[in-house]
Amino acid sequence: MIRYEARSGLAVAAMGYGLAAPCAAISQSLVDDAFAAHIQGDWSGSGMYEGTRLDLTRSWTLELGGQFLRADMAVSMPNGASFGALMYWRASAAGEYEVVWLDGMGRMQSLLARADPASRVVATEYLDDLAEGGPEERRWEYERTGPDTYIERLFRREGTAWELLTEWSFSRTARR
Repeated sequence: MIRYEARSGLAVAAMGYGLAAPCAAISQSLVDDAFAAHIQGDWSGSGMYEGTRLDLTRSWTLELGGQFLRADMAVSMPNGASFGALMYWRASAAGEYEVVWLDGMGRMQSLLARADPASRVVATEYLDDLAEGGPEERRWEYERTGPDTYIERLFRREGTAWELLTEWSFSRTARR
């Protein structure tokens, strides 16, 4: 399983302001990364979650000289409610990414994602500590399905298997 790492808000804030101690390893630029190259741009998507149709937008941009891939995520629900999140991706090794997730519910998590070039899927597994009924293991996948399309899937662990919770289909609305 991909590891879940907890980091304090202070440490992430210090990193954001350049106050963190120098790292032993320098991150790889995402400028030539296959995942980043495909996913950059603005996207719109839709899908069902727990019987409710959701409309979603994503905006993926390279930032800080190509060192980070930023994802702005928004979900609109039929009742007028909305949900937003930001993710920052950084290449840590070939096909691996460190991801920091921040959302409108006040969550901040550090995750590790891995790419599988054969399946064109990038996935992260993590512990969702705000799930109803207590913490549960989740898996989030991004699958490239065409030059201007991709699918996101969200799973939860049921025993030894992954149960699909939702699948959202996205189409590119603008390139970056």
